[in-house]
Amino acid sequence: MDTDIITFLRLNYSLSSSTGNIEEERYINKYNIEVYEVQIDENDKESSSLIGKVDVKLFLWELCIEDNYWVDDLFSQLDHNELGSLLFDYGTNSFKKEWQEEIDESSNSNILYLDRIEILPEYRGKGYGRLITKDILLRLNSSYGIAILKAFPLQLEASHPDPSKQKNEWNTKMNFKQMEQDSNIAKKQLYNFYKEMGFKRYKRSEYFYLNPTFQNPKLDKIDINELS
Repeated sequence: MDTDIITFLRLNYSLSSSTGNIEEERYINKYNIEVYEVQIDENDKESSSLIGKVDVKLFLWELCIEDNYWVDDLFSQLDHNELGSLLFDYGTNSFKKEWQEEIDESSNSNILYLDRIEILPEYRGKGYGRLITKDILLRLNSSYGIAILKAFPLQLEASHPDPSKQKNEWNTKMNFKQMEQDSNIAKKQLYNFYKEMGFKRYKRSEYFYLNPTFQNPKLDKIDINELS
C-alpha cells in the first residue's frame, strides 16, 4: 500500500424501529450498516467506496419483561424461532439456565444478533471483517448483555438462491460463487474467524456468542494497523 495514502473504514449506522400494529416490532431495533473504505491522499483529497453491508438486530428483552410480553411470540413473529429456542425456555418465559448465568454477569438482558456481514470480493482478506465486527460490538456495548450469531457461510446460502433476492446489483457484485464452496472447509474458516475474535461456540451448534462484560484480549488487539 502506498505509504502516502491513509486508509480507514467508515461505518454509517441506520437505525429503524416501528410503532405500528405489529406489536413485536416494539421490541427490536434493526441496524442497517453501510461500510465504506475511505482513502486520503497526499493532497488531503478524500475518496470513498461502498465495500460492505451489515444487518444487526437488538432484541430488547428488558422491555419485554417490563411489558410482560411473551418471548415465544416475539421470536416466532420475527421469524427467529431457532434463535429463540436456543436461548429461552418458553414454558417459564425466561432464559435457559446456561444463558442466564452469562446474562447475570452483565446485568443487561438485551440480545445483540449479528445477522449478516457482507464484504465485496476485492476487499476480502484485508482484515476488514474483524474491524467491522469490533466496531459494532464496541459502539453498541452498553446496549446488550450477550452478542450472538449463527456462523453459516453466505455462499452456501446463496447456492440455492431465491431469484427474487438475487436480481440486484449488490448480490451480483458479491459473487458468492467465488467463495469457498466446500461446506466443511467454509464452515471451518468461518468458525475460526469468530474464535480468533474471542467468540465462544455454543456446544456443537453453528451459534457463537460473546459476553461484553469480560475482558477480551483477542478483540482488543484488533486495530487499524491491520489494514494492508
